[in-house]
Amino acid sequence: MLINRQGSLAISELSRTLELPRTTAERVLMTLLAEGFVDRDPQTKRFFLTERVRALSGGYSDDSWIAHVAAPMLFDVTREIGWPLCIATSVGEYMRLRLTTDPATSLSLHRRHIGSEIAMAVSSSGIVNLAFLDPEQQRIMLEILRNSDDPAQEAARDRNRMDYAIAQARQQGYSFGLDLGRERSVSVPIMGQGQIKAVLLMVFMSRGLSHEQVVERFVPQLQTMAMDIERLAFADQLLAI
Repeated sequence: MLINRQGSLAISELSRTLELPRTTAERVLMTLLAEGFVDRDPQTKRFFLTERVRALSGGYSDDSWIAHVAAPMLFDVTREIGWPLCIATSVGEYMRLRLTTDPATSLSLHRRHIGSEIAMAVSSSGIVNLAFLDPEQQRIMLEILRNSDDPAQEAARDRNRMDYAIAQARQQGYSFGLDLGRERSVSVPIMGQGQIKAVLLMVFMSRGLSHEQVVERFVPQLQTMAMDIERLAFADQLLAI
């Protein structure tokens, strides 16, 4: 934040302004340099931010729409259908929960909390997110997942299975993911300015609903909700471009 505010910074300035030992200030800046978040002018020895810092806000950019537009809609619909609804965004290799209507249901489901994460390679939200990335972003993300040391991302190494799941999600506009346990979910994309902004999902019990019932009764409603959120949250941005 300090570098962003001042434009550039020397080690001594960071040390003095934040009241850090010089060795600590240098270690912090050199770590950020090694990770690619700052660069250093070879002449002045001053540090400045790089484009990579934008990635830090990827999962949180323009998140006011979640509270002001999506939350009231999701809670109203949850009270109507009985099943919990969530919004998730991608953060690195995972889908992170940004909103859940679990408190509005009385079902004995695993209670999710805001900030919880699930592997992108298996979750319905992750498959939908991958399906609606542009081709180059999708290629890079799949490569990251295939090289992940998280066992939960193992499914990404099965190229045929993953490619089929992504193609199906892209064609149909929804996905049940690859994790077909007792509790399941179905996800649809929330788009804005031609890019995927988030994923809307409904959690349900496999003993209570079949996939066919979910597709017939709930997927159209989820897709309508997603379009309403897109219109209310991102239409002004589109007009401003």
